[in-house]
Amino acid sequence: MNALHLLKSPLQSPAPIEKTTKPRAVRARLMAFVVDGQTEAALKACLPNLSFPNATITRGGIVRAIQHLGTERTPECIIVDISGADMPASQMHDLAELCEPGVIVIAIGDLNDVGLYRDLVKAGVSEYIVKPVTSQLLAKALSPKPTAPEGSPISRKLGKVVAVVGARGGVGTTTLATNLAWFLADRQNRRILLLDLDLQNGDCALALDLRPTPGLREALANPLRIDSVFLERVAAVHSERLFVLSAEESLRVDAEFGAEAVETLIGVLRTQFHYIIADVPRIPTAPYRQALDIADIRVIVADQTLRSVRDTVRLYDVFGEGDAAHRNLLVVNRSGEGGRQAVTLEEMAKVKLQPKVVIPFRPKLFAATGLARRGAFTEAIAALAAEISGRIPEQNPWWRFAK
Repeated sequence: MNALHLLKSPLQSPAPIEKTTKPRAVRARLMAFVVDGQTEAALKACLPNLSFPNATITRGGIVRAIQHLGTERTPECIIVDISGADMPASQMHDLAELCEPGVIVIAIGDLNDVGLYRDLVKAGVSEYIVKPVTSQLLAKALSPKPTAPEGSPISRKLGKVVAVVGARGGVGTTTLATNLAWFLADRQNRRILLLDLDLQNGDCALALDLRPTPGLREALANPLRIDSVFLERVAAVHSERLFVLSAEESLRVDAEFGAEAVETLIGVLRTQFHYIIADVPRIPTAPYRQALDIADIRVIVADQTLRSVRDTVRLYDVFGEGDAAHRNLLVVNRSGEGGRQAVTLEEMAKVKLQPKVVIPFRPKLFAATGLARRGAFTEAIAALAAEISGRIPEQNPWWRFAK
């Protein structure tokens, strides 16, 4: 029998594996953001008859919806009033960026315009209802239906996978992955899953002061059991928006798992989170190659040693040039540590290595485990997060993007 199966399954544990300081945020079924009292009264009359007795109805329309979702968790369904909006399609794109995967968005408005309808569908809206709102129209909009071919509904949106891999050991891969996950969750208000694929020596949970659970091992050993309910139970909670899947298996155990298990796990996670930040060991085996192959963005972390530069070139040979679906980002960490013996950025450019972000060597920031919440390193993480999410920070700190 595989040694992984000898360990007790979390499915057999009646109590939570990890006691968290904060309870999980309860996800609302439906929220509506309306502009006028007539629409508010109509929704209050209709929604209880459609099995939404506790729906939250708020004034403010799409502007208020964007503000709310910037700080709170996305409900399962959103009704948003675009009446009077100057640029409804553009604002709907902004709303879509904030929505978690799987959310149904229904727009209501006072314009009966075919062009507007098509723009909204392209922005990801599932249905557009022209006022006045009735129970019949709402019931039709809320019922499951085939997706229109010209649209890309928000309800079918999948989270992005960001795989972080080191060119060699000791370059700060886990530190960067952990801080990137925290930044996206805390500063950009995204729902993040930090996945540590090193089942025996991973440090992501340690960096966040969390206890690893057997959940990741169980998921990879039994991929047929993976679903959103299982993952919700076994993920450790750092905050309302940051969750961690990690393990700390015995060094006596062969913690083996297949590439199919990794694909299944990440596939389910993509339906639950804005971003999956995966800390991938630099081991050339099928499961880790699969994680890197399916990643939307591959962040290669290197330093300026000759060995690191050599191994970075080798990784680029494996990944290829990258494209719109699979981008490669190079981060040079601990810049300045090697002194005169370090390979310069100009010398790296000669072998076609162009870093997107350069992080200076700041050993005092990491004298103890934990997150770097301010300073030069955090500003560099902000640069990387902006490159990944497209959300540029408001201020202009010292860091720069490489040209």
